[in-house]
Amino acid sequence: MTPPPEAASPVLVVDDDEAVRTGVLWLLRAAGYEAEGYASGAALLAGADPAGAHCAVLDIHLDDADGFALGTSLRRSAPQLQLIFITGDADPSLDGRARGAGALALMRKPVDPECLLALIDSIPQRGAPR
Repeated sequence: MTPPPEAASPVLVVDDDEAVRTGVLWLLRAAGYEAEGYASGAALLAGADPAGAHCAVLDIHLDDADGFALGTSLRRSAPQLQLIFITGDADPSLDGRARGAGALALMRKPVDPECLLALIDSIPQRGAPR
């Protein structure tokens, strides 16, 4: 496992399911990441700085937004932002939509903690050689 990014580069987590959001935040913080959780797309857009984030973990089915549209919106203000989508939906067409949105991955719930951390660890820190 690579060292987590500096505290100034949080992982943004958006999931309207409080248990999932809390679990992912706990996992990330236990691994040494700074992590910010949001219950909705609107809350994220109002309270986060995507340009300063390490990456974003987005549920694709939110009460107030489509996770893919949210990812597109985030990428407009932060083109380098890596996206990881999560879903409880088994629809295989979602994989293609995630790839089309430029996602690093689409993970099914329950999310495998080791796989999620490995994906996030694989994202280079800002300023690090690629």
